[in-house]
Amino acid sequence: MSGAPSLAELIAEAANLMQERSGGQAVCTFTKAGQAVPGLKYAEGRWAALREVQHNTRSGAELAEVVATAAAAWGTHLDRLQARSAGADWIAYRSGGTDALTELSETLRHEGGAA
Repeated sequence: MSGAPSLAELIAEAANLMQERSGGQAVCTFTKAGQAVPGLKYAEGRWAALREVQHNTRSGAELAEVVATAAAAWGTHLDRLQARSAGADWIAYRSGGTDALTELSETLRHEGGAA
């Protein structure tokens, strides 16, 4: 094992990134003010996608399967948003989640399936 971060560690990293980018303020503070915050939404998307995987593995489902299913769904949604020229925050959110899931999938392939 190469010492790749666990799913819980990846979630914690994503939460820390959100905290850094928000300056400790709630995400809704920015969105309610009408501010575009793609950097923050990217971090939030990473966190949300990883939490979704964590939630869906609680039933005993295989991590690699859950990641593959989530990555496909997040990728499809991102493609739709890009096709209709959605707002920068939405695209950043889905991009963050898609990137996190792609990275986790690659880690699982190299680690033999466990994160």
